[in-house]
Amino acid sequence: KQWYQRRVAITAGGCGESFGPPRKLLPDGSLDVDSDTRFNSKILQLDYREKLFSKGKQAGMRICVAVGNGKGLLGVGITFHPRLREGLIEAKEYAYRQLVHFPMTETGSIPYATRGRYHRTELHAIPTSSDQDNKAQRVVKELLDLAGYKNVAVKMYGRNSVESLVKAFFVTFHNFESHQQQADRLGRYVVQFDPETYFMPSVLAKPRDDSKPVPFSAEIHESSQRLK
Repeated sequence: KQWYQRRVAITAGGCGESFGPPRKLLPDGSLDVDSDTRFNSKILQLDYREKLFSKGKQAGMRICVAVGNGKGLLGVGITFHPRLREGLIEAKEYAYRQLVHFPMTETGSIPYATRGRYHRTELHAIPTSSDQDNKAQRVVKELLDLAGYKNVAVKMYGRNSVESLVKAFFVTFHNFESHQQQADRLGRYVVQFDPETYFMPSVLAKPRDDSKPVPFSAEIHESSQRLK
């Protein structure tokens, strides 16, 4: 245990740092996990833990590694291993096995402000101006950079554990709808008010069918007041 504590004290500063050599593709077109220059990786968590298993108490490292290509692909791997080096390699392999594509605009930002929640962790994300960098908590900012998002600000509420933040990130940034999908779901026009054009409205999408629009909460309240 003392050896692990000394090792953690030495490697704790590695959280957020790149891990592993460059990467490439094999001749048969498959991904070579040992050398692929398209992906970058970051260590999100590196903690000493003691867990109870069927064979008794076991000490090891709780490791979380994220990989991304900066163009929308992102994967996260979490593992528990008694050895540091083998645990890092195992977590990285897990991350490559579950790559997820995140939608983004042509400029690399998010199309509109959104929010997501996982248990007691909630994230509020808004697009910012083009001259600003990503602003968020450390783990969330690492995930934004690996996925390739730009000009995004994220506010965190609630629990700040690494696993909760990762899952809340996936919930928040993987559920974007296009303007046409929003118009079809709500049955209303999607309009943008651009300050550069003196807030003149411009129609981004309109519903494809003439279905009855989904009423807003204010409209439901007004109709209930009229019935009374």
